[in-house]
Amino acid sequence: MKIAIILNIQVYLCMFFAFLHTEGTHNNKQNAIIINNFLRHPGWNNINDVELIKYGNNKHELKDLIFNTVVTSFNCDKCTRQAMIFLGCSYANDLDIMNFSLTKFQKHCFELLDSGDGSANDCTVTLLMKMIEIVPMAKYMKGALGAIEKYHTVSRKIVKKRRFLLNRLLTNIQEEETLLTTLRTRSYTIKDVLTTIAEILLSRHNELNKDKSFCQLKHLDFDSLWNLWIIEFNTFKQQGKFQELFIFLSDKIRNFIQTTIAKKFIELGFIFDWNTSQTFLPVQPFTSDNHYIVQNRFINFTQNTNFLDTQEAIQENDITTSILHTNDVETQEDIRQENNNCDVNDDSDVLIHYPRGQKPFNKYL
Repeated sequence: MKIAIILNIQVYLCMFFAFLHTEGTHNNKQNAIIINNFLRHPGWNNINDVELIKYGNNKHELKDLIFNTVVTSFNCDKCTRQAMIFLGCSYANDLDIMNFSLTKFQKHCFELLDSGDGSANDCTVTLLMKMIEIVPMAKYMKGALGAIEKYHTVSRKIVKKRRFLLNRLLTNIQEEETLLTTLRTRSYTIKDVLTTIAEILLSRHNELNKDKSFCQLKHLDFDSLWNLWIIEFNTFKQQGKFQELFIFLSDKIRNFIQTTIAKKFIELGFIFDWNTSQTFLPVQPFTSDNHYIVQNRFINFTQNTNFLDTQEAIQENDITTSILHTNDVETQEDIRQENNNCDVNDDSDVLIHYPRGQKPFNKYL
């Protein structure tokens, strides 16, 4: 009998300590206030692409978290984790759309290359620039998720066996900047660059599928989306706004990056310290009065990144110049080949060429 009682006590003690090191651990009152204020920011209304998240063997809706829950020291950890997963799932959806766009972009460049179109080079240059421009967005996303996680009492070291949503993918995107820069600065064939980009995008796709297992996202028909883009491009082309599909796609991606950061970083109240490159949660509650603070923060952010728009204009001008230059070179090459009676070379072996003055944008920070 005594042995049974002792065993029961040991079991209860184990359960008690396990409870202390899980979501049942109490947080402090100040953290609960900050998380509660954070969840009242209107930017959460922009997280409209996530239907449910899977957490704690249950499914949760965002409306229950932001409208029906008051954060206390008792439920702060649970609310913090749910907030991070909801935002992470929304980021995963954005990254999925981005990956789809880049994959279509890459395939279009390959089609131009296979058809012998001289604009394949400019398409590949532009694609590389877009790949590099996504790196800062990944930094902001990782910073935002990390800023939320800091208010969870169970540290990442204790829960390191758990999968930290998007952590691996966002880290990989940042580390791939070195590879992309290498592709930009060294002499590679267009085919080699496009093949490497395809491998990177496939790896991202596979990693995204693992992260999305936590999420039930609203269905998005990518084929229908692509068809709409083609219709939109053809309309713009008739109006003289776009002459090349890759310029249209470049513009789409640029706008998507800016919209994502505005809607799901700035409007959620995240504070970015430009001096330390650190992201923090807002401490004060959101009110209609500090709506102007958010606007000023967006203006400040835009001013710090407005050279992206300038770079886009430079890019289009340089690409036009490059196309003209390429045509001149091709004409001279045709004359030389006629004189020498040589065969036409395979375009897949042509080295990627960067127009003078065109430097891919690689930092917001």
